[in-house]
Amino acid sequence: MSQIPTQSNQSRTVIIGHFDVHGVCTSYLASKAFSTTEVYANYPQTSPEQVVQTIQNLYAASPTRLHIVLVDIPVDLKNPVGFVQGLEQLAQVHDITLIDHHETSLRFASQFHRVRFIYVGPSALTLNNYLLSQIQNPTDIDRMLSVIGAIGDRDPEVVRQNLLTRELQELADGLDVMVRERDGALRTIRALLQNPAQVLEEARRRAGQIPVAQLQQVIGGVVAVAAGLLPEQWGPKSLEKLAFAQNAWYAVGVSRDPRTGQYVVRSIIRWDVQARYSNLPLPGDIAKRLWPTRSIIGHPAAPSVAATSEEEAREMALQLARAIADEVSKFASPNTLRFISESEVGRVLTEVLVKLEQILEEQRKMYAEYLELKKRQVELLERSTGSGSTRYD
Repeated sequence: MSQIPTQSNQSRTVIIGHFDVHGVCTSYLASKAFSTTEVYANYPQTSPEQVVQTIQNLYAASPTRLHIVLVDIPVDLKNPVGFVQGLEQLAQVHDITLIDHHETSLRFASQFHRVRFIYVGPSALTLNNYLLSQIQNPTDIDRMLSVIGAIGDRDPEVVRQNLLTRELQELADGLDVMVRERDGALRTIRALLQNPAQVLEEARRRAGQIPVAQLQQVIGGVVAVAAGLLPEQWGPKSLEKLAFAQNAWYAVGVSRDPRTGQYVVRSIIRWDVQARYSNLPLPGDIAKRLWPTRSIIGHPAAPSVAATSEEEAREMALQLARAIADEVSKFASPNTLRFISESEVGRVLTEVLVKLEQILEEQRKMYAEYLELKKRQVELLERSTGSGSTRYD
């Protein structure tokens, strides 16, 4: 991989990062790669929509030329021209480097001239490992945060490389709680730079703050249906935790928007299951077939569908769950293709080995019986034809 760019004329380097779990982890890794402690990430200031203005507000008055590095911030698709031109104008005053993994940003690479654009993707893990490779003597915690950041971004490459563990998923969930708080991303990054081990301990403790949706029933062995209303602000996350708890592939539930009072059907496919079985049906695609005239928002892996009442929402949730289970049964029977959670691997492997031993023992018995029958058959033939006759096998 290419080395991180350096500028000889800047007085200091500043890292600007995204404000989610992945953004916080990449900002931490970038700060170590560039040997700087000046890092800024916050909601909504470092969103693609506001980051150019944020940089102008923070650093326009700097008396010296800076090296400003943006990590994990994609081109603003709502206003790509303004995003590109804004950074290009800033690059007349400061050295600007944009390091990103989003494929949407790659479409605008040729429009950057003064800005140094480094595309390391499309995997979030690829970006993290690139930054990790630029750190002299990275620690075990640095490597953990590289994976945790990618888990926060639901990067399927983590699953493909067998890096996902329950502990790392828990730490990513805990960091998610921390960065969602007011000024949470900024406080979390600063704490990571001071004592990353302590931050991970805090994340482990905070993971329990994400509530698990209550279970109503599991349909077809693959879809967990939540009872009651989903916790506010944690709809998809609480559904995902329910799916993990039930070892289900999908989860469906009902939430109520506190601002509008509208009831919404929400559903998810577990991100790690989707990574393993990429041709599984997505709940959003099924919802579109069920309700072609309704507005369905969000990613197809975690869509939301508005309902007119709580009663209708619950009926729709069950309808969606049954439709998903039916589609999955066409893909493969849940009894013949079963996703095994990490905690169950040892038990399931033991069951498989015991079953194999039973099958082998049964085969040995059958073969012994066959040899005994063959022996008796030969003896009978010898008796019936006389000792001097031709022998038959």
